Amino acid sequence: MNSLKELRRNWEGLAQADPLWAICTDPEKRNNQWTREDFFATGCKEIEAVLAYAARIGICIDKTAPALDFGCGVGRLTRALGQYFLECVGVDISPAMITLAHELNHNLPNCRFQLNEGIQLKSLPDNYFGFIYTSLVLQHIANPCSHEYIAELVRVLRAGGVLIFQAPEKLHANSLAKLRTRLALRSRVQSVLGRPKPYAMEMHCIRESVIRKLMARLGARFVDVAITNSCDPSFSGDLRYLTQEPLHGYVSKQYCVIKD
Repeated sequence: MNSLKELRRNWEGLAQADPLWAICTDPEKRNNQWTREDFFATGCKEIEAVLAYAARIGICIDKTAPALDFGCGVGRLTRALGQYFLECVGVDISPAMITLAHELNHNLPNCRFQLNEGIQLKSLPDNYFGFIYTSLVLQHIANPCSHEYIAELVRVLRAGGVLIFQAPEKLHANSLAKLRTRLALRSRVQSVLGRPKPYAMEMHCIRESVIRKLMARLGARFVDVAITNSCDPSFSGDLRYLTQEPLHGYVSKQYCVIKD
């Protein structure tokens, strides 16, 4: 698929230019200003918040079962998951990101990283993972690829396993503001890379109704839907659960489902 090739090109370029900022786009951390310690600390904070959320809604996650971090980048969340799970796997579409993930996490024997450049997660077996988490990933993948990836995540989830994933549902803005928002990340990336053809962080929305129909077809049961701050332009792992939709910008939703 052309959209998948473009996705791979974008993230490979971002990984080579400023990989940590490409994952956590704090404006103050541009141009390789993230330290490894601060960067990985954001992953720990986010996973702590996600697991606390799961406990709060009454979900019991089996931490003896393997965990999957889809769209792992350099392992920010995989590394954090490794503090709770016996086995953690991170997959990503960018060879450069996976290379860095291996380098930065070489001392963590329970974390492994795999390159996955196709629309299917062929190297991952059916019904294997007890917990799957993905955040700040599906929002950059166009349909129908994002739907295919969600289906693959359900396929590799074992019965009774928990999948928590984030995706923006809609954009609150007038037509001009929508155009400016969609161009904002592209412009920021262009200024960082200094190339005539910038690598873009595209944003794609998925309606909750579409996700519900997809999950019903796949045999996964909805447990909860929460609104989060994940689509905040400066989001850096400080995951917060909101009581209402933001009046402006993207509405980011976090879905929690269990495979029957």
